[in-house]
Amino acid sequence: MNIIIIGGNGFVGRNIQEILSAAPDINTVTSVSRENEFNLLNEKQNSKHERILQQADYIINCAANVGSLNYVSERAAEIIDTNSKINLNLYKIVKNLEAKALIINPIATCGFPGELESYNEANFYNGPIHKSVLAYGATRRLLVEVTECYRMQYGINSINYYTPSMYGEFDSTDPNKAHALNAIVSKVVEAKNMGTDLTIWGTGEPIREWLYVKDFARIILETILRHRTGEDFSHTINIGQNTGVSINHILDIIVPMSGYEGNVNYDLTRQDGALSKVMDDNLFRKRFPTFEFTELTKGCLNTVNYYDSIYPY
Repeated sequence: MNIIIIGGNGFVGRNIQEILSAAPDINTVTSVSRENEFNLLNEKQNSKHERILQQADYIINCAANVGSLNYVSERAAEIIDTNSKINLNLYKIVKNLEAKALIINPIATCGFPGELESYNEANFYNGPIHKSVLAYGATRRLLVEVTECYRMQYGINSINYYTPSMYGEFDSTDPNKAHALNAIVSKVVEAKNMGTDLTIWGTGEPIREWLYVKDFARIILETILRHRTGEDFSHTINIGQNTGVSINHILDIIVPMSGYEGNVNYDLTRQDGALSKVMDDNLFRKRFPTFEFTELTKGCLNTVNYYDSIYPY
């Protein structure tokens, strides 16, 4: 069984590679990314890309140009352009392969409507995307439609998972590029070591569901192993826990365990985004009834220890 992770040097891809590479039932795991000249934005290299992907039984698509709310909104045109091209070109390449690999796509919740009471799978299109994440969210909706169109015409099968805010090891140390919880941890660790105040972007009030990235990697591994036995994963589901906490609550967890004792300030010129994002977990629990998520405090501690271990940035 050969697996290729696109964007394998990034935050999510690197964690998936770590988990899959340690699994005894996986033969080969290969990571490709712009760092080793696998660039889906360069269609002139598609023949080379085809030769690489021809060996894959599964392609895990972690390629993305994404960052903080500030990063996504400041670069809105760039974000919608590059991410649309990445995914359209990937499917264009796969349709030319002799053996059609199955593609697994993590799809961020920013594709859901911005004002929504229930983040249920059936509500994915039931309203406009929140303006703060419009550029990236629009490409998540496009990706869902691309998977269906290429299945209809070319028989390319995909597995799509709606994923909440992920956190954990191997993310960026740049708060403008890192995922929300990781950005907070990186700033807390830096403020502790520099002896400076900690500044949080926004009010700290938005509620989010937090997914430890290695849990997502374990779900990918289980999905592949079960799919190999013939199980059908064609219906998109949330990787949901049906629980969320505010950014201020995350601070209450992270600050004491990090050893930071300074002041916490709030930059209210920064936007909050949607007020609440908590995912319905009914379908997830039916498909993964025995899966146990990492407890939030333990995942936060792992993340703090990681950023401590790589400081200074």
